Amino acid sequence: MFRWIDDGRYTPPTRDTVQDMKSASVTYDNGTLTLTFQRLRNTTDDMDWKFTESDCYYFMFPVGGGPHTDTGISKHINTPTVSSERICISAGNW
Repeated sequence: MFRWIDDGRYTPPTRDTVQDMKSASVTYDNGTLTLTFQRLRNTTDDMDWKFTESDCYYFMFPVGGGPHTDTGISKHINTPTVSSERICISAGNW
């Protein structure tokens, strides 16, 4: 998994050194690349977002991605869509 670092300009994401994903899978169907995975709401990794019952976040949904290889990804062709409302990841969502 790659981590996005936002410093006000585009830089390629860096690789997360601790992989807390489980059941990860990637599919490519009819021009759409989809990554699905599971992870704990609190991985205890200081570099991961923690999803508590009281915290809700805006999520980014990349659409119209760019070139990619086994070792990296490029800037998206289209600006990702941001959720119009905050999304809460609670125990009931899993």
